[in-house]
Amino acid sequence: MAYALRRPLAALVLASTLAAAPTVLTPNAWAQASAITGNQVTSAVVETVDSGNGNVLLRDHTGGLVTVNVPKGAHNLPHLQPGDQINLRFFQTIDAEIVPPDAPVPESTVSSAKGYVHRHPHGTLISFRRQRVHVLAIDVPHHTVTFTDPDDMTRTVAIHQKPMQDFLATLKVGDDVDVTTMDAVSFDVTNRTVNPNVTVSEKSGQNASAPPASPAPQH
Repeated sequence: MAYALRRPLAALVLASTLAAAPTVLTPNAWAQASAITGNQVTSAVVETVDSGNGNVLLRDHTGGLVTVNVPKGAHNLPHLQPGDQINLRFFQTIDAEIVPPDAPVPESTVSSAKGYVHRHPHGTLISFRRQRVHVLAIDVPHHTVTFTDPDDMTRTVAIHQKPMQDFLATLKVGDDVDVTTMDAVSFDVTNRTVNPNVTVSEKSGQNASAPPASPAPQH
């Protein structure tokens, strides 16, 4: 479930986006920055599933609660229900890029797949959440930037890490910056297995399709 993990993996805001990535200057002088911002493997139990808003509440192995949001475009995933035990692998990257004024506005995309791994229901989801912000003010000495987001909300964030302070120095008032968050999540439902009399095709660690089957409790 390449979900937007809100706690503790968190829905990262632009402040952490700009604060995490190293700076690369492209030949056309448009500044660009990217970084890995999440990489975690954990186990959890499904507490509640709210299909209306796509929220899944998990309790991780430490006892902490994690809210997971499944994007609306993700339909091809194994069904989860309260009490399910899952192994979850999460990977996230952030990309920020100064773009020309006439550049097309980026679109967010979602892809998902389901199958079986070791006869357990398995799902993967990859989402690219893209937004464009408009720079209103820059304070390089104090490492802050003020911008408007796609909802026309004005925000001011402080940049703490040296690499992104260098990126901040490439900005100017009026710049448009495209920010892309990539979430890649895969999960196995460990307390359920496919019916033993059903033949499935599977590859360890990858998606594999299989005929629909009624899950049977794992022994």
